[in-house]
Amino acid sequence: MKKFFALFMVLLIILSCGATENDVPQLASASDGALFNGKKVLVAYFSWGGTTRHMAETIEKVTKGDIFEIEPVVPYPTAYTPCTEVALEEKNNNARPEIKNRVENWADYDIVFIGCPVWWWTTPMIIHTFAESYDFEGKTVVPFCTYAATYRDETLQAIVDMTPEAEHLEGLGTTGSTSGVEAWVNRISTVWEESHPDNNAGIEDVSVDLNSNDVTIYDLNGRIIKDTTDLKGIFIVKSPAKTYKVVL
Repeated sequence: MKKFFALFMVLLIILSCGATENDVPQLASASDGALFNGKKVLVAYFSWGGTTRHMAETIEKVTKGDIFEIEPVVPYPTAYTPCTEVALEEKNNNARPEIKNRVENWADYDIVFIGCPVWWWTTPMIIHTFAESYDFEGKTVVPFCTYAATYRDETLQAIVDMTPEAEHLEGLGTTGSTSGVEAWVNRISTVWEESHPDNNAGIEDVSVDLNSNDVTIYDLNGRIIKDTTDLKGIFIVKSPAKTYKVVL
């Protein structure tokens, strides 16, 4: 009898969880305009040990963009110390290591994430090669980096300085954790959307009765907004009639 009751409670919990998930509105994907109003996103990165690659792949997953690995024609040594020696020599010589391939359909991208590890207090020199290989006019660049100790801000700023023709959004540097990537991408997407009102396709500028019991408001992460005081930005509103994006 006790075993039957335990199984019944487990089944009840599973059914309850399923009902809760079904109550949450299905937010539009990036291709539907949820991020950067559906503009094309490219995530370009250079990675030596795999940490930056993992971060880039997480950004790709969140943005539903395309990904491009910046690969040198001459690979860097796989051992740590020899690699640092090559990297320092390139830095001291202001070198521009040749890149193996090129981004296809570069003109189609509006938002370009550029990421790398911190090498000798700044970006690897191959990032300079990448930045000098394309026209960034009219694009928005988002820097990101991974680091072992420090010089995060200097590295993010270096990527900004390499792309003066572009607009720029807040960058992100981590020691390898990707736990804050989704929140960061959603935040900078909202900033970009608010600064590009002509691109707010699919977002309805409507008046919403925030005090109505029939309305539920979600942020772009799918979390319910309970405190609507001075609410501003892009949100998902669910009413009995429909679910839609609004700018408040």
